[in-house]
Amino acid sequence: MVTAVAGLLVLALLGQPSRTYYWRDTAGQTHVTNTPPPVDAEILEPPPPPAVERGRPDRIQPIRQSENPAGYHQVTLTPVQKQAWEALDQHLLKARDANDRRTLEAVADSLIHDCLWGNGLWVMPLAPLLSLVLLGLIGWWLALGLNSGLRLPLVGGFLLLGLGFGHMLLNVFLYHPQSARLQQNLQLLELHMGGRIPRPEHRALLQQRYQALEQAAEPSRAPWRFPGAVRALRQTVKQVMVDP
Repeated sequence: MVTAVAGLLVLALLGQPSRTYYWRDTAGQTHVTNTPPPVDAEILEPPPPPAVERGRPDRIQPIRQSENPAGYHQVTLTPVQKQAWEALDQHLLKARDANDRRTLEAVADSLIHDCLWGNGLWVMPLAPLLSLVLLGLIGWWLALGLNSGLRLPLVGGFLLLGLGFGHMLLNVFLYHPQSARLQQNLQLLELHMGGRIPRPEHRALLQQRYQALEQAAEPSRAPWRFPGAVRALRQTVKQVMVDP
């Protein structure tokens, strides 16, 4: 069992999602890569703003219930967060003036990536596998003292129990945090898109994507529904970024 757990951890480390870097080399050539740029490169994208999470008073003050005229919830950021978002806004304004679509899309990808896998969330997909292995081993151990005709049903029952428990862990400790982080940060991004805010129809479409994301994170949903909702949201955010 220890060997299996260690192997799964190694696979998770090797499979940790990479983030996007946007930079220019000494010859003036721009690059979008999944590996850090060289030390002499000019970074065209500022560090992603700190992820804003619900229920984390050390990261962000409570959300005010009042709304501004545009219909956005007003969020009180820490000074570091405010500076990061303002820097991102200025960066996107320059990219928008230059009609630099690649930068606009790269910033959206980078922010979504950090919301999905920041703060150790990348390791949570291991939960269903560990649950399946653990309960499968428990069922196998209990079946050793039973008749051969009862062993297979018992082990199969424990495997099904492991799948159900793993699905619950995935929703509670991965999908729900990812959904909250995506909604909070992308709503802030809508207010820091380089001097632009989405048109009403785009705003309504984004709200539909947020609702679909919340629904896909419910335990009653199939586990593959949430990644599908994330892909749809990512595509919509990139479209809105390019043409608000």
